[in-house]
Amino acid sequence: MKTGRLTLVAALALCMLTSTTRVHAQDVKSLEGKPAPDFSLTTLDGKTVTLSEQKGSVVLLDFWATWCGPCVAALPHVQKIAANKELAEKGLKVWAVNVREKNDTIQKFIDQNKYTFGVPIDASGDVLKSYFVSGIPTTIVVGKDGVIAKTFVGFNGEEGAKKLDAAIEEALKK
Repeated sequence: MKTGRLTLVAALALCMLTSTTRVHAQDVKSLEGKPAPDFSLTTLDGKTVTLSEQKGSVVLLDFWATWCGPCVAALPHVQKIAANKELAEKGLKVWAVNVREKNDTIQKFIDQNKYTFGVPIDASGDVLKSYFVSGIPTTIVVGKDGVIAKTFVGFNGEEGAKKLDAAIEEALKK
């Protein structure tokens, strides 16, 4: 029992530490207005997705892990966005990019929560690094032109959800 609590405390501390890391010269926000780094990842269901092939669509990238409390708190809103047929018809794609976890761990979590969004898996963490992500959750809105429209670090509840929704709507208008 004591070991389980220590593990939980250590995971929460790591998540909190990574989600409050100070801004560096090359952080994720420095990418706003610049072309999104391209990547190809395999999804949980075995398909390959490539960001550069999505030009003409707005792509929401949400970097997360099952052990990260703020990530888990943010995912219901990501699901709400992904399930919005009107947004999908306007050209929105939602990818919840899992960072460095095993497929069976991710699948169990996705099934338990009945999530339907696409889950590309960044097993090596290379995509995370290419976006200068230093804490999760980090959410990125990539415009139809392949340029990063907006970035969000951490989860800020209802206020953050409204800002994310507004950024998506704005990107879909362009």
